[in-house]
Amino acid sequence: MHPSYYHKSHACIMVFDVQRKITYKNLAVWYQELRQYRPEIPCLVVANKIDADVKVTQKSFNFAKKQALPFYFVSAADGTNVVKVFRDAIQMALAYKKNSGDFMDEVMRELENFELENKEESSDKEETEESKPGSA
Repeated sequence: MHPSYYHKSHACIMVFDVQRKITYKNLAVWYQELRQYRPEIPCLVVANKIDADVKVTQKSFNFAKKQALPFYFVSAADGTNVVKVFRDAIQMALAYKKNSGDFMDEVMRELENFELENKEESSDKEETEESKPGSA
């Protein structure tokens, strides 16, 4: 993925298709790339399409265990565990954002504050100019 996709992310949900082995094999590459750009954000691993073969939930997928990541069996088609995954990801993201020591988050907060201050100064300047006599 392009590095800009990681910009300002506070959590990651990595999804693989249980019917396509290559997507499971790609988890290691995706995870390494994620950690290159966002080393501290929480990450969840999702095995999707369990509706196609429920027996797949009996299989052992070791990637998440090796990385100490939360793991979920999901079916986007019938909704199994979809809400749970997003609820957990949101809770993890909020906790991360609240307690983040990631310097990139600090930089982003400073930039947001700077942009906000500039907008306020700009609107104050416009109001002052509009109130001058002879201005339209």
